[in-house]
Amino acid sequence: MAKPKGPHGGTGDGGDGGGVGDGGDVGDGGVPRQRGGGSHGRPTTVAETHRAVTEAAESGRPGGPRSTDGRSTEGDADAQRPQNDPELDKHDEKSLEEIGKARRQIADQLQEMVDDAWDHVDQNRDSILQREGYQRQRDKLLERGYPEDVADLVVERTALGTESHRHLANAIDTEATTMLDPETGFRLRTEVGYDAQGVETPKVTDQDFRPDVILERQYKDSVTDELDWEVAHAYDLKTGLKTGIEPSWANKVKRVLDLPEPPEELRPTQRPLSVD
Repeated sequence: MAKPKGPHGGTGDGGDGGGVGDGGDVGDGGVPRQRGGGSHGRPTTVAETHRAVTEAAESGRPGGPRSTDGRSTEGDADAQRPQNDPELDKHDEKSLEEIGKARRQIADQLQEMVDDAWDHVDQNRDSILQREGYQRQRDKLLERGYPEDVADLVVERTALGTESHRHLANAIDTEATTMLDPETGFRLRTEVGYDAQGVETPKVTDQDFRPDVILERQYKDSVTDELDWEVAHAYDLKTGLKTGIEPSWANKVKRVLDLPEPPEELRPTQRPLSVD
């Protein structure tokens, strides 16, 4: 019995771990991921940026990091730090400003995690495809009459989509409190499902939609007068080269969760959406 094919740089996946018809096509490879220090020696990763800031702070200059004109940059950093006010409505102008700050604060690290997730599945593609569950899925497709090449493609899309989502979720769950300090009144969560009314539910059969990542803000419940959490922004990971976020899905998530903006697509740098 032939085994699923897994040449590096080959097929796309279903993005959501979907089945037939999702994701990219065989041989539609992505683009190399660019890494390194940039053209002018500036830090290009979150870790490098943090290291540069730390080195500047420890260089003996009073007041911490300073700009080239000698003025302290601490005030600028504080101004960019998000700080949610739970007394305000989610759509209040000030709340929207703070939500924007929170999104900007995590943007670079989130993209780095997305790229790392794709690197992980791409580098481990062959071993992933040999796992028992994916082999069993392939056998069932063959029993249903699918040609071997189609069965291989479906399994590869499903496997790469599922594993990249899992890798990203694990990374965010591990780093969530460092990406956004809980004291800001914001937090990140992954793989949270909701029913058709927007009520969070862990039971998969009751879930109407499930964004891959959500940014939540604290708010004061007008009935209980206690602090609770609500979704301020949603993200969805897409790795297939042919399709992005489905507009009807995005509109539903925005409407049901009462989001200020539609869900944001997360896409590996190595997997740009085809314009053809």
